[in-house]
Amino acid sequence: MMLAEMGRWSMVAALLLAPLGCKHVDPAKTVGQEAPPAAGAEAVPAQGAPEAATAAAAPGGTKQPELPASVDAKDLDTDEKKVLLDVLTEQFDPCGKTRSFLDALRAGDCPMAPKLAAKLVEALRSGVNKKQAVAALLREIERLNTVVDIPVVGSPSKGPAEAKVVIVEFSDFECPFCRRVAKPLQQLATHYNVQLYYKFFPLRHAHPNAEGAARAAWAAHQQGKFWPLHDLLFAAETTLDWAGVKNLAVQAGLDIKRLEVDMALPQAAAAVAADEKIGNDAGVDGTPTFFVNGRKAESLAQVEESVREAMVAAKLPLPPALPPALLGEADGAGAAPQAAADPHAGHDHAPAAAPAAAGEAPAK
Repeated sequence: MMLAEMGRWSMVAALLLAPLGCKHVDPAKTVGQEAPPAAGAEAVPAQGAPEAATAAAAPGGTKQPELPASVDAKDLDTDEKKVLLDVLTEQFDPCGKTRSFLDALRAGDCPMAPKLAAKLVEALRSGVNKKQAVAALLREIERLNTVVDIPVVGSPSKGPAEAKVVIVEFSDFECPFCRRVAKPLQQLATHYNVQLYYKFFPLRHAHPNAEGAARAAWAAHQQGKFWPLHDLLFAAETTLDWAGVKNLAVQAGLDIKRLEVDMALPQAAAAVAADEKIGNDAGVDGTPTFFVNGRKAESLAQVEESVREAMVAAKLPLPPALPPALLGEADGAGAAPQAAADPHAGHDHAPAAAPAAAGEAPAK
């Protein structure tokens, strides 16, 4: 099964600045991938920049163009409005036409433009500077314009198999942010009656037991009990070494002898490695990362809005939006660690050969 395109976005300004969630990024997973614009990166005007940009930057006190009525900037002060206009005139149409972002707003034929402009306003209100706003804007445009195929055959799933909207989550059982979204993500999937797939993405350099826990979950899947163990692993207050995982497996009603055998199978390691490769190919650089019909989302807020837009496109009945508190976004989800602005900060490169997972079943 391959996923199709859909999506939508909206989040608070803090989320615009950096990926939200347990972005304990494994540097080894990003080698050879093009990194997103750094938060402090300067915007580089392209050759043939739109005429509006030239007019806005003209010396001699040239009056800057007025904001279109579709942009509500009443809460911005004079300096913030100037920054907003600078960004809108310097950046190109996010829908790809050879004109400025500002001209796209005026024309009213780029559905993405008003949403992005509203996000810029919200970000500037929160105190971000121009460099941060531009970097975040470019990252968001890339996210909205990128749709990937995610193979899901054989992956653990729940929800209607015939669902037209599919969520794929790449996750790590030792990631605290993954733990926080585990329950509300399932609530979201149930509320919208969509299909949810789980992909293994252990970050070995930061979480020594993550791969062992992933193999145990794969083995539980062979017994038809992936989700019971999944829920216990994320709810656990204990270390996910083999003793801890074994105790949780007993609680999940698993056949422990079979679990140990299956965890040691080459197929277990291969399944985890296959998910990691799929994630790397899709641009996953940390956990949790979600895809809704192939479009990346980096928070539950983005997941919900992508789901709602996909349902509208598919002409499906649309239930009420979930309260932010139910999504786990209200208690500081926007307060992602400072390291999120630089996902690689504070983490060493993973070794070329990963050590044996601490959660792996003992050898026979």
